[in-house]
Amino acid sequence: MYNNSKVAKAIRLAMMFGAAATASVATNAFSAEEAVEEDVERIEVTGSRIKRADMEGANPVQVITREDLVASGISNMGDILQEIPSVAGAATNTAINNGGSGAIRVSLRGLGSPRTLVLLNGRRMVASGTGANSSVDLSTIPTAIVKRVEVLKDGASAIYGSDAIGGVVNIITRDDFEGFELNAGYDIGTEESDGETKSFDFTIGFSGDKGNAVINAYYVEQGAQWSGDRDWSMFEDDMNWETAELDKGGSSAPPWGRYNGIPGECGSRTHGAGSGPGQSDPSDFSNPNGYDCWDWDKDTYNYAPANYHLTPQERYGIFASGSYEINDYVRVFTELSFNRRTSDTKLAPLPLAPLAFFGFSAPYSADNYYNQQFGPKDGDGNSVDIADWRRRMVETGGRDSRFRIETVRTMIGIDGEFDNGWGYELSYIFGANDSATAGAGGVNFEKVALAVGPSFMDDEGNVVCGTADEPIAGCVSLNTFGVPGTDTEVSQEMMDYITFEAHDFGSNEQQILSASVFGDAFELPAGTVGVAFGLEHREEKGADYPDALIALGITSGSSRTSTEGSYEVDEAFIEANLPLLNGVTGAQSLEMDLAVRYSDYNTFGDTTNHKIGIKWVPFDGLLIRGTSSTAFRAPSTSDLFAGTSDNSPSVVDPCSTNPTSFCIADGVPAAGFVPIGDQLSSTLGGNVDTQPEEADIFTAGVVYSPDFVDGLSLTLDYWDIEITNAITTVGEQLILDKCAQEGTFCDQITRYGPDSGSLYGNSSDIDNRTTNVGGVDSSGYDFNIRYTTDLEIGTLTLNMDTTYYDKYEITQADGSVVVNNGRFERNSGDGNFPEWKTNIDARLSTDDWSATWAIRYIGAVDETFANVDPEDVSLVHSSFTTTAVHVDGVLDSYDVDREIDEQIIHDVRFTYFMDNMSATVGLNNVFDEEPPYAATGFNDNTDPRTYNTTGRHVYVSFGLSF
Repeated sequence: MYNNSKVAKAIRLAMMFGAAATASVATNAFSAEEAVEEDVERIEVTGSRIKRADMEGANPVQVITREDLVASGISNMGDILQEIPSVAGAATNTAINNGGSGAIRVSLRGLGSPRTLVLLNGRRMVASGTGANSSVDLSTIPTAIVKRVEVLKDGASAIYGSDAIGGVVNIITRDDFEGFELNAGYDIGTEESDGETKSFDFTIGFSGDKGNAVINAYYVEQGAQWSGDRDWSMFEDDMNWETAELDKGGSSAPPWGRYNGIPGECGSRTHGAGSGPGQSDPSDFSNPNGYDCWDWDKDTYNYAPANYHLTPQERYGIFASGSYEINDYVRVFTELSFNRRTSDTKLAPLPLAPLAFFGFSAPYSADNYYNQQFGPKDGDGNSVDIADWRRRMVETGGRDSRFRIETVRTMIGIDGEFDNGWGYELSYIFGANDSATAGAGGVNFEKVALAVGPSFMDDEGNVVCGTADEPIAGCVSLNTFGVPGTDTEVSQEMMDYITFEAHDFGSNEQQILSASVFGDAFELPAGTVGVAFGLEHREEKGADYPDALIALGITSGSSRTSTEGSYEVDEAFIEANLPLLNGVTGAQSLEMDLAVRYSDYNTFGDTTNHKIGIKWVPFDGLLIRGTSSTAFRAPSTSDLFAGTSDNSPSVVDPCSTNPTSFCIADGVPAAGFVPIGDQLSSTLGGNVDTQPEEADIFTAGVVYSPDFVDGLSLTLDYWDIEITNAITTVGEQLILDKCAQEGTFCDQITRYGPDSGSLYGNSSDIDNRTTNVGGVDSSGYDFNIRYTTDLEIGTLTLNMDTTYYDKYEITQADGSVVVNNGRFERNSGDGNFPEWKTNIDARLSTDDWSATWAIRYIGAVDETFANVDPEDVSLVHSSFTTTAVHVDGVLDSYDVDREIDEQIIHDVRFTYFMDNMSATVGLNNVFDEEPPYAATGFNDNTDPRTYNTTGRHVYVSFGLSF
């Protein structure tokens, strides 16, 4: 219907080359010299429900084409989207082992995945993950079925409702595919031959006069990478603020044991294996010289090699879509999908330190048989009760978790067009997500307490828990004083008694019923007014059921209680496109978009959001656009109903070294205390009184395609997003800081009392549950340059996408502002915000082959990695910067900052096309660029949410089609 129109050519080029090409060609398509053909097919573009012929509207939309998806060699939609410059922050991916589940999420503008709306063919998808989730796991979408991805980099609550604050990712499927297609791919690391990925998919499409059907099935398997196989991740590297060198850190719970507070030659200092192997050999657990004073240079345990660096997973599923035209007025359409993902994570063996790490009192009894026989002694040679004891349980083989997640979605609807040209659509969506998680390697602390309690050897030579008068049936006494790998190690019988396998279950469910009508309302002098309006009803449910022992809080797993809840929303919306001027001097065209949406929730009440957009073409080749809108995010099921859960943030308690009067009033000894470590325990949870967060959003942009340079387009867009009443938490670090500085939030800190020995004054828990507080103010620029020209050898296409983060400021609960742009703020959970991110592609193609060189640039950022006393500031190395921290106008300390280096990744690929076949070979990370060191990085001494960490990879893929 549109084969011969210039608009159709613009659309096809946009599908092939991306949003920038659309900007340049589509603008020219509506020049005064050539009128648009009457029979041009109208399409719905992300950011509007009004069907129109021109893809380029008032909203900034980036298009990722199918050609881009195939050429990347990436088998996961989430990994592809995380590479675009407009993504930042702390979205998760498969390189997140500690704290990950195999899910991949995207965070546009760095505002967090719950503020990025993900659509499938313009319709919502069910949240997915381990249960009661707030966003979509993009690994549930097979790349093989994707025609293109439209990324709307603007707020869109007036169009789509909640969550569309940072933007919208709309995945468009190949519903018009005809024929048969088979694809197979293989990817493997070139250095360590690990992390291999195998993929296989096939697609069948049928078409007739009345309708069509497309069916796709796929399978993907991703292998593991180990932290110990990379030089930059095989140790915990701690930055020394005096020498600017890396010190090898480790855990204070080693396999050879640490037993604190033993009186004797070292006073009440720590006893351990004085000649322990420390960092020299992570597999050497011997302690030949017995127990002596603890030596931090020798006796910390290197846990890093025992962790996954890239988590393995297996995914498979099926996707089907179809439509059938019943008559001239009714067409039935449907989508069906099923996805199953199995993912594994592996953490180092459990640090069995009941009191110090988990706040559970399980003292090693002086009357325990193994303590008496093998444990450390006081100055008189007597066994003693040991309140704070620590032992790495390497005999368990590690803490293994397996996630089994299944997601189903079905959509059915009818649409059609009346004789007057108006169209309608009715649809129903059901989506459900079900998960089961099995976790091994943890312990039951109630059983541990019995196992390290009094025990004795009976007449038959068996060690029995309890006393001779009151033995404890079924209990197995624990011996942590032996050497792993020898006959003195913790026995299987001992492990079987104290360990357990956790079984968690979770779910998400979504139902949507929607109806809309759209068409040409009336004529204005400049053209036809397009209108769309409709109603929508949506129900969301979420649940998370932890293992019963975890819910009781008596295990080494992060304790949490059950989550279960639901909400409903009824919405009405209307949208209009008004042509104001057309074909006059200074305005080839001038259009205004108006939209408003009313949302009524059964949880907090109602909210109304609007959007105004302007698209102005002053002359051929120049487009000026802008939008002003409001947006919101309703509290999710987890925000509202999440049960309490344990967290272990990396924070610093200022009361430890410089206790103020507020600290002392809160239970801190006047002399301060020795911190447990850099990770403290906190409690998270939902809040049924949580209100929606709100946003004011403004964008402005210009698209220029100069007549004097054929094939060149330049795009510049500015955005400003201001979020208020944010759904968040106060933050553990802020709670600790403000308690010490002002005496506020002290009631949210629980501390160890005087009877807790060396733990006296330390925080045992920080209450950090969900609330509405503070906000985010973010602004920046997106810049695109695209140039296409025909050479003798083929068509050359150059493309550069750049995002500059001018401002990213978080207003905290106390009104203070934290500047995140140009910084890595892992401790706060906000993530990584390089001021500059750029993607550059150079592609040379013919009818027979295509070659591409791609460059990804991630700019340098600063991080605060230490806090020093004023008297020590002169010792800070000159390569670092210091910032004075004042409390009530008095100098309190200095923050020490360092720069995290930039990362530049080069990828190259070559594709050869045959009649019905194609073959691609590619090399990702050509120069094997390592991720930059981050002193505050929690995983592998870096930030795997931002940087490429998998090393150099080669991949091949083959396609066959008929």
